[in-house]
Amino acid sequence: MYEDGKLSVEIGKRIYARRKQIGMTQEKLSEIADTTPQAISNYERGERELKAGTIIKIASALNVTADYLLTGKSGALSALSKTDEISESDLQIINDIIDKCIQLAKK
Repeated sequence: MYEDGKLSVEIGKRIYARRKQIGMTQEKLSEIADTTPQAISNYERGERELKAGTIIKIASALNVTADYLLTGKSGALSALSKTDEISESDLQIINDIIDKCIQLAKK
């Protein structure tokens, strides 16, 4: 299990990585999540704990699940990770493919 501080850092890393992946600024994320850019910066560095409502808003803005922000896994990917045949790197590739499919579907 994660220590409190370590969990905040891991969540922050996932927020930062996803935000960069989709090309979103801290300012835009803060607008959508109804918080400040400074708060987003603090979350991304793991210096501030997120409340449940904020996790949900940020997850929605980043088009991921709250489960993904909390654990690094979500939905079908979480179920797939329970098999021994799928590595973490393979799960990331699958997640990237799903993201690309969603982007293409929105066009």
